[in-house]
Amino acid sequence: MAVNGAYLAMQIRQRVLGPVLSFSECIFRDVLPPFENLDRRADKIADDYYNRIGSQPAGEDEDVDMASVAEAAQDHSLSWFQMMVSVRQSMLNLLASGLYHLAEQQLADSCRDGSFTVRPPRDTKLEIVADWYRDHFGLDLRTLPSWAVFDELRLVANAVKHGEGPATRQLREIRVQLFSNPDYAEIYREFEEAGIPPTLGPVFVPLSGEGLFVSEKLLKVYAEGAESFFREIAQHFESNAETYYPH
Repeated sequence: MAVNGAYLAMQIRQRVLGPVLSFSECIFRDVLPPFENLDRRADKIADDYYNRIGSQPAGEDEDVDMASVAEAAQDHSLSWFQMMVSVRQSMLNLLASGLYHLAEQQLADSCRDGSFTVRPPRDTKLEIVADWYRDHFGLDLRTLPSWAVFDELRLVANAVKHGEGPATRQLREIRVQLFSNPDYAEIYREFEEAGIPPTLGPVFVPLSGEGLFVSEKLLKVYAEGAESFFREIAQHFESNAETYYPH
C-alpha cells in the first residue's frame, strides 16, 4: 500500500518533528537556566562562606583572622565556579549530541510506516537514511537548505561521543571556534591580533567539558536547524500532496 504526500507531510509535522521540538524547548527552558549568572552566584557563595566562618566564636586565646577567612572564601567560591563551568560545558556538549541522535532516530522512524511496501533503512545513520529518502521518496535530503547545519550537528555529536577523530578534523575546517575555550577568548584575540594562530589541542574528553566547546548560542542554531530540516521535508511532501509514496 502507498500513501500520498499529504499524509507524509502530516506525519512529519505531527509525529516526527514533535519530540525534537519538545527536546529543544526543554533544553532552553529547564536544563540550561540553572547555569546562568554563575559569577554572581559564586560571589554570593564567597560572601556566605565569609559570613558563616567569620561569625563563629573564636577560642579564648585566639582571634579570627578575617583576612585568612576572606582568602578561604574566595578559594571556596572559585572552586565551585570552576566546577559549575565545567559541568555546564559538559551539558552543552551532551545536549548537542542528544539533539542530533534524537533527530536522526526520528528521521529513520519516518521510514517505518506500517503502510509502506518497502523495507525501511537497515540503519539509523544519516547517510543511509538519506539514500533511502532519495530512492523511495524522490527527495535528496542533501539538497535541502538546512542540510549543512544538520550535517554539522552530526559531526558535533560524533566528536562529543568519540573525541579526537574524523569528525573533529572536519569540524576544524568548518567551525574552528568549537575548539576554543571561551574562558580564554581574550588570550586568543591577542594572539590573532599579533598574527599568531592559537594552538588548539586534541579533543580527548569532551564529555568532561574539555577540548570541545558548544556554546548556548550555537546550540540554538543547531536546534533551529534541526527544526528547519524536518519542516523542509514536510514542505516537499506538501508540494507533492497527490503523489503516492514510496516509489
